[in-house]
Amino acid sequence: MALVRLRLLKKKGQAPEQRFALLDYDQVGLTLQRDTRALKLAAHNGIHILWQDPCFEAVLLHHLPDRTGHRPPSTSAAQPAIQRDWPGYRKPMLRADLARRIDHDAVLWAAGVEPDLEALLRCIGLP
Repeated sequence: MALVRLRLLKKKGQAPEQRFALLDYDQVGLTLQRDTRALKLAAHNGIHILWQDPCFEAVLLHHLPDRTGHRPPSTSAAQPAIQRDWPGYRKPMLRADLARRIDHDAVLWAAGVEPDLEALLRCIGLP
C-alpha cells in the first residue's frame, strides 16, 4: 500500500523526502519470503520502517494517560487492553476519530517509550 501511495505522490510531484511505514512486529517471521521482499522494497524506495511491537494497538496504548509503561506481550493481549483503556476504540478507526483522542502530548508520551516513534519525530523536526 505504501508503494502505491508513493507512486501516486511521485506522479503529482509531491513525494516526501522522508518516508515511513508502520509495520506490526508480530507479523515478522510468519513468511520469510514476504519479510525479505518487504525489507528490500522499503530500502529500495527510501522508506524507513517503524516497528510496532507487537502491534498497533500495543503502541496505541502508550498514547493514553498513565499507560506508557504498559506493554502487552502479544497481539492477543493488546486487543482487550485497548478495549479496556479506550472503550470506544474499534479497528479500523478513522484518522479523525484517532485525532480526537490522540493529541500532541499523547504522541510525546508514546515517543518516550517507543524508540522508532521518537526517531520519526526527530527526523521530521518535532521535539
